[in-house]
Amino acid sequence: MKVTEKTKNNTIFDITSLSRNDVKWEDYLYKQTPVEKIGGIYFKREDKFAPLGYGSINGAKLRQCIWLVNDWVKTKGIRGVVSGSVVGSPQHPFIASICKHFKIGCLIATGSKNYQDHLNMAMAEELGAKFHIAKIGYAKALQSISFKLSERLHNHEVLETNITVDERLNPPSRIEAFHRIGAEQVKNIPDDVETIIIPCGSCNSVVSILYGVGLFKPKSLKNIVLMGIGNNGSNNLDYIPRRLSIISAVKKLKLTELFRFDNESGKYNIFHYNLNGSGYCSYSDLMPYNHSGLEFHPRYEGKCMNYINDNKEMFSHFWTEKTLFWVVGNEPTWV
Repeated sequence: MKVTEKTKNNTIFDITSLSRNDVKWEDYLYKQTPVEKIGGIYFKREDKFAPLGYGSINGAKLRQCIWLVNDWVKTKGIRGVVSGSVVGSPQHPFIASICKHFKIGCLIATGSKNYQDHLNMAMAEELGAKFHIAKIGYAKALQSISFKLSERLHNHEVLETNITVDERLNPPSRIEAFHRIGAEQVKNIPDDVETIIIPCGSCNSVVSILYGVGLFKPKSLKNIVLMGIGNNGSNNLDYIPRRLSIISAVKKLKLTELFRFDNESGKYNIFHYNLNGSGYCSYSDLMPYNHSGLEFHPRYEGKCMNYINDNKEMFSHFWTEKTLFWVVGNEPTWV
């Protein structure tokens, strides 16, 4: 492990270790990551949810993945997890590290014979993951293959592609619980924040954040800016109100009235910029960005920051000292 004093201290974890003898990662699921003002803008630092130290596995989706595996271990006593996603996905080192932490097996379905050439896959292998080579490398196909593999393995669960819980496969109560852990992170939004900018890929983090806004109602918040960088965030914004509707039914809330996606007015103004769909970039593009020393994930947040910089006039009324940019996570580069 490349844990130094610098990386160790730049995380919310008091102890950075893979061993459950040293620390139990699930104990940090509800601990808030910091909000920091950097270069005149607030940043929500979900990249500091980093159980092995800053620069390794990190972020909001890692938190949700830990929650899923911890629940499976506690309620089902699982022996392993099967997972399938595209080679560039951070899902691979996430699930491999979590399975190693819980001392259970990890099998990854991939469409690449040369998977070791990809950093996220190489990290997963270093963490002990085993691999099943499939003839197809698309995410949906790999998830289907993962379910078939799990049927042949005793007491294994499938980590759904994009680290989610599909409403077609899970009850409403589980959908709500899955998003509730991320909702907690809204609690420490500063009182003067008027605008939140959120990268939108799978939109699971967006749903969790909006759930949190509905629960904790940040004092000055007016605008929510969604930046589509893939999957649901670019092509299927219906996903967000559908999930909010499920959560509302479970908890008897009125989230779909607070956040309107049907051109009707809700409590908050919602703006959507489709970076992928507009041709500004594609999912496979890597667009690094550095803001006053803060490096962003080149596949996700980096694209958003580049887009904002390339469209300064359009974003001038959003990009102020009362704006918070939500860093969902950063690129893991070592384990």
